[in-house]
Amino acid sequence: AIFIACARAPAALTAALARRVELTSAVDALRRTLEGAHARAVFGASAYDGNAFHGHPIVVFAVERIARWAGSGGTTSGVGVELATASAWLAADSVALALLCALATTVTTDMDGVFRVCALYALNPINAMALMARSNAAVGRACVFASAFAASRGYVVAAGVASAMAMQMQPHVVVIVPALALMCSRHEWRRWATLGGACAATHCASAVVMGDDFSKWWSSAVLFAVRSEDQTPNLGLHWYLFTTMFDHFREFYVVALNAAPLALAAPLAYRFSNRPLTALVLSLIVATICAPYPTLSDVVTYMSLLSVIAVDESGNPLAYMKGGVLIAGGFLYALLLSPIVWYMWIHTRVANANFFYAITLVFAITQLVLLGQVTQSVVTFDRARKLTKKTR
Repeated sequence: AIFIACARAPAALTAALARRVELTSAVDALRRTLEGAHARAVFGASAYDGNAFHGHPIVVFAVERIARWAGSGGTTSGVGVELATASAWLAADSVALALLCALATTVTTDMDGVFRVCALYALNPINAMALMARSNAAVGRACVFASAFAASRGYVVAAGVASAMAMQMQPHVVVIVPALALMCSRHEWRRWATLGGACAATHCASAVVMGDDFSKWWSSAVLFAVRSEDQTPNLGLHWYLFTTMFDHFREFYVVALNAAPLALAAPLAYRFSNRPLTALVLSLIVATICAPYPTLSDVVTYMSLLSVIAVDESGNPLAYMKGGVLIAGGFLYALLLSPIVWYMWIHTRVANANFFYAITLVFAITQLVLLGQVTQSVVTFDRARKLTKKTR
């Protein structure tokens, strides 16, 4: 019922939500996807010619097929195409939900815990708003969940393929690879090699399938995201820095903001080698903080995985978390005040970029607090278990 309501939301509501930078970005907005698909279907041009589309070719391919199925005569305009595309994204979100529940069964046999994980995801209002905004972030999220589930079950090749697809959909999720390697095996280097080989083979196969579009996709999607070329204000840290600083400092901050998550991924995996799912979540939080185009959909991804960690039948590692009110307040602050400040800045001109960037700083600091609290809680939980075993 929730998914149907999201698919059939009023056009005025979906249009308003689609303009919100908290819910959609340059890399996952449906409008840009439709523009890329229209260029291919009508003009026979590459979706990456110009500066409209910055997503994965499989998204354009899906929209083209949906347009033909909807009977639009090859064009990608019209209510029917948008509704059918929204239904496809809802189907991807349903797959993500199923994979999340399957992942929960790897840490607990209590079906009540699995049901709680399912309910928290399905009833998440932020996810519902992102779906109504027609964001295709659910496709990348499904790939992340699939890679985590496959790795936890020991399906190394499937984990490599799914992680490669997740990286192509959202380049910043490359940070989950060390954690996935530990989920596959802690000590067997052959499994690590298999994971890396499957990931590399998927990328090579993608290059062959894309053909001439591969180099264009790499420039328009991967390098576009890494270099943060679209300076539209969003919840990320990049846009303000790159629009207010001198150009000769740009390369330094591009390297620094992209290298920080990569530099922390392996140490986090090493520190939490006995809890690779925790390392994966922490890596995703760091990647979201430093990502050029973060949205609240990224928060939904790692929050959903945190709910899986919380239902572990051996004990809840998040039981020692503090500052829940502060963390919830920070996310609510960003969610509720960013549209107001945006309106004051863009429409009424009574605010400026500094006001909106203050919102993004609160968003980043809130995630830093969450990162610290999750880390501290898991470490405290493990120490308490060790002390309990020693006293026995």
